Amino acid sequence: MASFEHKMINYKRGVLVLPRVDDLEFLSLAEPDPRAESSTQQYPLGSALITDDGVFRYAKCGAAAVTIGKLLQQAVVGNAAWIRNVAVAAIAAIGATSVTITTPAGGLTVNKLKDGYLFVDTANGAGAVYKIKSHPAADAGASCVITLVDPLEVALTTDSKVGLRANLYDGVIVNPTTPTGVPVGVVNHSSFTAAYYAWIKTKGIVALLTNGTVIVGKLVTAGATTAGSVDVHPLNSVAASGQEAVIGKVLNVGSTTEYSLVEIDLDPSW
Repeated sequence: MASFEHKMINYKRGVLVLPRVDDLEFLSLAEPDPRAESSTQQYPLGSALITDDGVFRYAKCGAAAVTIGKLLQQAVVGNAAWIRNVAVAAIAAIGATSVTITTPAGGLTVNKLKDGYLFVDTANGAGAVYKIKSHPAADAGASCVITLVDPLEVALTTDSKVGLRANLYDGVIVNPTTPTGVPVGVVNHSSFTAAYYAWIKTKGIVALLTNGTVIVGKLVTAGATTAGSVDVHPLNSVAASGQEAVIGKVLNVGSTTEYSLVEIDLDPSW
């Protein structure tokens, strides 16, 4: 069985941190350029590049291009059937590295959830989260074997239920005015072409499209009326004021429809 481990590689631009991957994958990697994009994948999704200027994550753009200085969100959950209560179709013992599920509505294309997550939400094993290594294509209602990076710590039974989520950085989109996921970063280069791969900035100083009146030294959240923008936190104009995700802290104020300098903190690890 292949081993899975983190890789750290020093480059001129910073330190590249690969997620836990099969050590047979990505044996030869190009020098990462945080301002470049490509039509083909060069690094595992979610790879981190740590520089003196901040933290970047390797991402794939969704179906629409995004321009510089726009706030990005993870891909929309396509079907509520995937969020939770996905049936486990066969018993999986402690130490197993795969889980057989009954594929929910919409079916699965091959490796749609690669580098994403399977979590157990009901019955045996509840509360555990596992990274997904791979899976085949499967039609709705058919059995599908989800191969995991780590072995199961608690056995699963056919009473167990799981939830599934694609990688946070697979198919990122401009952050909508009504959230359909969580903010994950900011476009750091002139444009992010649809379905291309590039580094997005997740921590550090960026220029961000501004909506409304922001205040130096204060927090900002995703804009509620302009997609891809930030606005003052909390938003007094929405019913759930104060519950919005914090994007970062304002360093220089830009007028509405212009760009403000913001220190963002959207990375789950650094």
